[in-house]
Amino acid sequence: MKKNRFLAGIMVAALAFVSCENGGAEDADLEQNPTGMVNSVSLEASVEGVESTLDEYAFYGGNYLNFGGISSRGFHDRAGFFSNCAELMAETVDETTTITITFPEDCEDRRGNLVSGTITIVYSQTDTNKSRSATFTDFSVNGYLVNGTRTYSYSAANANGNPEIAGTVDLSIETEEGTIAKSGSRLIEITAGGDTDTYTDDEKTITGSRVFTDAEGNRFSVEITEPLVKPAGCHYIATGIKQYTENDAIAVLDYGDGNCDSVAELTAADGTITEIELRRGRRGFYR
Repeated sequence: MKKNRFLAGIMVAALAFVSCENGGAEDADLEQNPTGMVNSVSLEASVEGVESTLDEYAFYGGNYLNFGGISSRGFHDRAGFFSNCAELMAETVDETTTITITFPEDCEDRRGNLVSGTITIVYSQTDTNKSRSATFTDFSVNGYLVNGTRTYSYSAANANGNPEIAGTVDLSIETEEGTIAKSGSRLIEITAGGDTDTYTDDEKTITGSRVFTDAEGNRFSVEITEPLVKPAGCHYIATGIKQYTENDAIAVLDYGDGNCDSVAELTAADGTITEIELRRGRRGFYR
């Protein structure tokens, strides 16, 4: 089995599930907007701008709190990650710790963001499984009001005997233009190399889908219709198909026949076929 550092770090690496949505190997095509779906790109950018702050609080900050522990003197932000105006509470029952972080109105964080509202983080861990959820309740970031939940889980062995990382997101964000939303799930299975101490021999298979809704009620969806495969030692998705749908327009992205290269083929709604260049994947969830 992989070393404990993999088990301990897997939930931090799972942060890239949010980034998967932020420029991983199989999402770089969205940044280039090859589909011509302008609404989808601007919508995704709007969501990601707020999410970067959410992730920092819920997962990076949550890690500091979790590792800080609970002593007889109470629960402490020993790393000084959170502003002094944040109120921290924690409770541990068996293998589950629940952390509640409450921010009063106009609490300024260390980056100068004005935040308020509540984040509830729940950790659960056994020898072979880990899970984490972050629920945002009327959580405001610089005037953007966020409600919803993210979840991540890691299993050392799924039904196929392989390590598996899963994540879900269901968020609504109130902006000046109206409410935008994002929901979906992602599953990554390490189909080879999961029993060694190195990451370079890992082969990953990715499935899932997500849906965005803009302030006017327009929907944009991304669905993996054939599992995406990132071979060991490759920085790119080498095979698999994604389908983009916006209103009645459908575009299909084919990652190829398994060769490790940066090329994928896009078929637009009008049947036009274009070869596009993919960006290298980031470290962590995809590599």
